[in-house]
Amino acid sequence: MKTIIILCATLTLLACDENKPAILRGSEVFVPTLAFDTQIFPQLLPFTPITTIACPLFPAFTTSFDLIFATSPGNNTFMDRVTLSLNDGTNVGSSITFPRPKLNGMFGSTLIVSNRAFAFRPDFGCGLALPRSIQADVVLVDGGWRDTQREGRRELSITSGL
Repeated sequence: MKTIIILCATLTLLACDENKPAILRGSEVFVPTLAFDTQIFPQLLPFTPITTIACPLFPAFTTSFDLIFATSPGNNTFMDRVTLSLNDGTNVGSSITFPRPKLNGMFGSTLIVSNRAFAFRPDFGCGLALPRSIQADVVLVDGGWRDTQREGRRELSITSGL
């Protein structure tokens, strides 16, 4: 403990040089990590066959779920893209991508403020195998950044059973 106090005192004395101005160097700005909690609700999704479409192996189907986000208040985060992919346990099957213009049409704004739920009701076409799970790949963009290819972009993956 005594050594730590002596070290701190020495560093303090060495840092106090009144003849030189302080120069701060660095190209990065400190940005705290945003805390996100994301889930699909319910955890086990309903599987509703669409009987009006004739399929040779497995039927077309629809499901419904909410994509729920919880984040710390004061963040300007937008849902930029969602890709829903089916998985039969060994392979990734068909997928549906919702780009930001489509999401804006479905939900109005995609701004996530503290807590927000987005209700999805996707229809999937005929399949080659019975899907066992659905994966949502979500791209979030910080509203303060104009260049979505660089900082301010976060990618999340959430999986739920069918």
